[in-house]
Amino acid sequence: MLINFLMKARPGPGRKGELNSDLNVFIKPESVAVIGATERPGSWGSFIMESLLAWKYPGKIYPVNRRTSNIYGLQAFPDMRSIPGSVELAVFTIPEDAVEETILDCGRKGVKGITIITAGFGEAVAGGRAREEVMAQMARTYGMRILGPNVSGTFNLHSRFNASASSAEHLFPTPLAAVCQGGYAIYDLLAWGSARGMGVGKFIHTGNECDLQVTDFLDHFGRDPQVKGILMYLETLRAGRRFMEIVRRVPREKPIIIHKAGRTAGGTRAAHSHTGAIAGWKEIYRGALDQVNVILSPTMELLLPLGHALIERPPMRGKRVAIVTMGGSWGVALADRLEEEGLIVPELSATTQTTLKSLGMPLRASTRNPVDIGAAGVSAFSVHSLLAMGRVILSSDEIDALVLHGFGRPGFVRDETPLGRKLFLGLEEQIMRSYNGLQQEIGKPVILGCCLSQWESQAIFDLQSEGIRIHQRLDEIAQILFRMYEYWRKNFSASP
Repeated sequence: MLINFLMKARPGPGRKGELNSDLNVFIKPESVAVIGATERPGSWGSFIMESLLAWKYPGKIYPVNRRTSNIYGLQAFPDMRSIPGSVELAVFTIPEDAVEETILDCGRKGVKGITIITAGFGEAVAGGRAREEVMAQMARTYGMRILGPNVSGTFNLHSRFNASASSAEHLFPTPLAAVCQGGYAIYDLLAWGSARGMGVGKFIHTGNECDLQVTDFLDHFGRDPQVKGILMYLETLRAGRRFMEIVRRVPREKPIIIHKAGRTAGGTRAAHSHTGAIAGWKEIYRGALDQVNVILSPTMELLLPLGHALIERPPMRGKRVAIVTMGGSWGVALADRLEEEGLIVPELSATTQTTLKSLGMPLRASTRNPVDIGAAGVSAFSVHSLLAMGRVILSSDEIDALVLHGFGRPGFVRDETPLGRKLFLGLEEQIMRSYNGLQQEIGKPVILGCCLSQWESQAIFDLQSEGIRIHQRLDEIAQILFRMYEYWRKNFSASP
């Protein structure tokens, strides 16, 4: 049957079978047909339609469904031929046995790109990969490109285009782009990050990669001036040499952060059933990627905060980290975690310690590093004095980054909250905001840490609402700082 499809395929009018190389069609089309569009809750046809409408996509939307004439208030069409206007992108949310015939319909219509949400191919059944190759060949006959199959969609929030399954309220445009061989985990990360002011502005899920691969979109985003950093979730590389060539072409000011999954025997097996990928061993990838403009994220969860840190914070030019804390045990634990990651928590010089004491620190407070003001408490200092301490530490040639940890007490300000507590909570919030501002003033990274989330602390809620990053976990702080240093070392340390 597939051979018959190929025999019937002919280039569309004026297309002559040229291969369309403009990947913008997948994230910035002028028109999109959702084939299999429906209002049925829980269906892919409804997910894609709802996402397009929620972001008020400015282009033409053509729902295709032969059983109804109206979907979400838009005229629906029984097939591609009946659509009166041109269609740049077609999104398939149809049963897998209808995919090949629909590819041909799209070719005859003059479609430029096809996103195939439909699964049930190389990741699921014997012979599925061979079938994918035939589908790609069919598309090439008409000069079309295919994204997928087995994908969850794409979005470009800068252009108000969202053809994905991610909830609209969890998305907002940022200078980060994501290219992933898996989709749902990234949606979870975006939902988690949205309350913390983190996200990606452009997203591509490549799925089984019967035609277009992650490498194609890495190249595309590497050239995109709107993109300042690229996040990638990889299970395999089907064109490793080309990937390495493209990575070297991406400007070094544009960090590439990769989480490589399928590093173990169990992970490799899971990757094969997920996207049909044959995942590689971690030593091979680590050795190759260490030579180029790539930072490896040790966990999925770190992709988003690490991406934001690398594009938002000043460079970290060395390994030395200072800690200012209001809890001695937090300082000790953080010092351990920083040094276990490969960083250094040096004792401050006698000169610096004397300067800190002259700013009003009691004799019993520690100035060695971690600098622990817990014994004195915030009330013993003015905001000015605490900020001056941070400025002294960060301005010295002994330190490359600073972590402020332990501020942001539990509780929220309510009408019945005593005035004294309101003032105390407001003071801590002011201190954290001021320390965050030091990194732009001095040009060194400052990380704010607190084990409480925005749901447990008024200060954390307020600061995160302003776009100020607060990190809850010590290991996350250490991992981010080390990779900030690693990125600077690999890309800028030898610069004039």
